[in-house]
Amino acid sequence: FHGNNEGLKKEEIFKIYSKTNKKIYKYEEKQILENSQNFFDNLYSGSLFENEKFIIIDRVTDKILKIIDEILEKKIKDTTILLNSGILEKKSKLRSKFEKDKNLVCVAFYPDNNDTLFKLVNNFSNNQKISLSRENVNLIINKCNNDRQNLLNELEKIKLFLLDKKTISNQEILQLVNLTENHSINELVNFCLAKNRKQTLNILNDNNFSNEDC
Repeated sequence: FHGNNEGLKKEEIFKIYSKTNKKIYKYEEKQILENSQNFFDNLYSGSLFENEKFIIIDRVTDKILKIIDEILEKKIKDTTILLNSGILEKKSKLRSKFEKDKNLVCVAFYPDNNDTLFKLVNNFSNNQKISLSRENVNLIINKCNNDRQNLLNELEKIKLFLLDKKTISNQEILQLVNLTENHSINELVNFCLAKNRKQTLNILNDNNFSNEDC
């Protein structure tokens, strides 16, 4: 799995391992590179009570490729390995290998757009049987900066707030839905230089600027 839509990746990873009875192990790429022998010992070891494994390796880069090649050469059975990566460019050797090898699977997770986020909020509203105006839906989406995970977190807040009622006002949403922290000034500068008007205005509206920031 590669891309920067962490919220969607988390959903798909949960779907996979919630349907398996395999023992789950989690690693960071750095752990494996620093002590590959320990990783391989755990990978090859087994017992009468644990014959199948599901391994998730987070924050992977092209550096893990040598390890993957070694695993493939051994043709290990009853073990599923899921690599979780950030954005991998087309020239990435790891991405290229997984896209071309018929025995491997490569899935890209691109950022959500307004349409997919709107559907998420609409489904939430229908499932919870609550009323959200179009204005409120747009407000929630804009506050989450097109990040699915942020959106799901904010919807959970609204769900808890609405335990004993079915409607919520614009002012109540403004109080509930908030950034956990300010955007950095570097982000503001970068969006401004890139002439991204929408994100520049979002940061100017959302941030609480200190004297130093100003």
